[in-house]
Amino acid sequence: MFVQSLPLEVIQKISAGEVIESPVDCVKELVENSLDAKSSRVDVEIIKGGKRYISVRDNGTGIHRDDMEKVIQRWSTSKIKDVSDLLSITSFGFRGEALYAVAMVSRLVIRSRFFQDQLGIKMRVEDGKVLEKQEIGMQIGTCVEVYDLFYNLPVRLRFLKKEDTERNRIIKLMKEYALSKWDVHFTLTSNGRKVFDLYPCQDVKERVELLFGQKFEERKNSKDGVSVSLYTSLENTRGEIYLFVNSRPVQNRNLLEYIRKTVGYKKVCVCYIDLPTYMVDVNVHPKKREVRIYKERLVKELIRELFKKTPSYFNFVLAQEKASYTSNVEIIGIIDKTLILAKIGDYLYFFDQHLLSERLLYEASGDLMASCKGALKAGDDMSKDAALELVRAWLNFENKEVCPHGRPIYYRLYIGDIYKNLDRRK
Repeated sequence: MFVQSLPLEVIQKISAGEVIESPVDCVKELVENSLDAKSSRVDVEIIKGGKRYISVRDNGTGIHRDDMEKVIQRWSTSKIKDVSDLLSITSFGFRGEALYAVAMVSRLVIRSRFFQDQLGIKMRVEDGKVLEKQEIGMQIGTCVEVYDLFYNLPVRLRFLKKEDTERNRIIKLMKEYALSKWDVHFTLTSNGRKVFDLYPCQDVKERVELLFGQKFEERKNSKDGVSVSLYTSLENTRGEIYLFVNSRPVQNRNLLEYIRKTVGYKKVCVCYIDLPTYMVDVNVHPKKREVRIYKERLVKELIRELFKKTPSYFNFVLAQEKASYTSNVEIIGIIDKTLILAKIGDYLYFFDQHLLSERLLYEASGDLMASCKGALKAGDDMSKDAALELVRAWLNFENKEVCPHGRPIYYRLYIGDIYKNLDRRK
C-alpha cells in the first residue's frame, strides 16, 4: 500500500500555508478582520519586517467572550452562513481561515473586549492550541500579536525575503487599505519608527493626494449599475496602479494591463470599481486577492470612455464662449527637433513629436505597426504650423495620455508654479 491519509497535524500545516506564506499575508488577514469589525482606527506594528513580531490593534466591536476559542478554529466565521451568502459578499473576510492559519504557524496572543462587556479576554495560543485564557481590563476592540512567524516551519522560514523586502510589502499593503478605507485612521510602525499616520479624510481624493504627496485628477463614469472612479497623478513618476472592486484591493491581470495601457506606465493610478455583488466572484483564491468580474468588457468600456472625455483641466477653455481649443493653443517652439513646447491655458506642455504623431496615425488606422513606422521621428524637421496642427489634433484624441505602446505623450508644467518659484505674482 503506497497511498495513505495524511496526519491531521500535516494537513493543518499545509492548509495554513495556503493562506499565510509571508508576514504580509498575516498583516492582511488581521487588518481585514479589524475593518470587518467596523473599526475607525487600525494600528499596525512590525519588527524585523514582520518576521519577529506583528501587532494589529483596533477599536472595533471586539470578539464576544464565548467566541474567543472559536476564532482559531478552521471554517469558523461570523460573516457568512450558507452557500447563498457567497453571492453577496460585502465583508473583506468570509472563509473562516484567517486566525486559524496564523495560529498554526506562530505564537499568538489575542486580547479582545466585546463592546457590550466590561472586561476583555486574553488568550495565548501556540501551534494552534490554547495555552492560557484569562480576563483582563482593556478598551473595547481587539489586539492580535504574532510572535516568531513560521517558528515551527523552518523550511518556510528560510524562504522568507530580506527584512527590507518584507517590510516594503507590508507598507504597500497598508497603502492599499488606506486607499480602500479613506475614513479610517491608519498607523504603521516598523522597528519602533512611525512609517505613516493617516488620519481620516473627507473623501477619496483627499486620501489619495495625502498618501502620494501630489495632485491627482478625478474621472468618473457609470452605466447599467457599474461605476468607475479613476484617480490619475498629474505628474509623471514611477508608475503604480491600485485596483479596488467594491472597496476590496484586488488583482485582475486583464484589467490592470488595460488600465496601464490606457493611462500609461509613468502615472500613479487608483481605480475604484463598484458593481452589484453578484457580478463579482471573490472566492477564486484562498487569499481573496484575485477576482473574476462578470461583464468585464463593460468595465473596460467605461474606463476607455473616461479618456475620450475632455480632461478637467481644459474646462476653463470650454467655459469661454468666444474661445475654442484651437484658438487657445500657442506653439512656443520646438526643442532639439524632438519636443513641441506649447502653451494651453495656464499650462506649458512638452509633447514628444514622435509619440504625438504615432498616436494620431494609430487612432486613424488602428494599425500599430503602420502607425509606428509612419510617424514622425525624433530629429525630423517640423514647422510651427505643422506642430500646431498636430497639437490641435491631439485635443480630439480618444486617448490623450499615452502612445499605443503606453508611453506618456506629454509632460506639463503649471505656469503658476513657475511664477511662485520665481517669487513673482502672475
